[in-house]
Amino acid sequence: MTRVKKEVLIKNAKEISVMKELALVHKEVFEEIKKMVKPWTSAMEVNKLCEDICNKYNVLCWFKWVYNFPWNICISINDCVVHGIPTKNMIFQEGDVVKFDFWVKDKRHGLNTDRAFSMIIWDPLKDLEKVKFLKVVEEAMYKWIAKAIAWNRVWDIWHAIQTHVESHGYHIIKDLTWHSIWYNLHEKPYIPNFWQAWKWEILKENMTLAIEPIVWLTTWKIIDKWWFPLYMADWNIGAQFEHTILVKPVYPEIII
Repeated sequence: MTRVKKEVLIKNAKEISVMKELALVHKEVFEEIKKMVKPWTSAMEVNKLCEDICNKYNVLCWFKWVYNFPWNICISINDCVVHGIPTKNMIFQEGDVVKFDFWVKDKRHGLNTDRAFSMIIWDPLKDLEKVKFLKVVEEAMYKWIAKAIAWNRVWDIWHAIQTHVESHGYHIIKDLTWHSIWYNLHEKPYIPNFWQAWKWEILKENMTLAIEPIVWLTTWKIIDKWWFPLYMADWNIGAQFEHTILVKPVYPEIII
């Protein structure tokens, strides 16, 4: 049966319920990653962990099934911005800033959730500048989330992110955006984290959005070789945080 596409991204109660079920899988995956990861852990160990947990719940690690991405999770280290590919030679070292970006898809209904987080391997207190940097990026995400209420405009959101990040001297990656999420990982509207004169969309109740500020210490310029991993032009470190959220009238709900 052909699914009739409704108004973009407005969810019904069943769809929201399914996405919340997926969120429980997401939560378990990230909790186990945080327990597992330490110096000399390999990215392929994390990749296998994601597969095992998703198999247990009969859901899909959907990165592996779209865009010809080879593995289950994106793992990006230090100067790799996003979309890093796990390999056998990718071994975490003390002091690495690692971004874990994971996408789960439900087999029955085809719905998706998306989340990412960044962490410093081993003892973060040995490098307080990295600790501060990750804290600012995560704060920017939550400032964004607080603005994601019905009838606010997209302007309210990217202004909150850009203002917070730049007030600390850091840089928004201008070539990358956050996005809506539903039956596809990337749904319209695609919305930047910085000022765009033509981005004035109004948010509506029960839209689901994947908010992900992607921020760099020293520049916003990236190297894009038209392959999955994207790198910073100056080889410095970056951070990414992401939640899938549900737009509500008073305060948005974090699905995962």
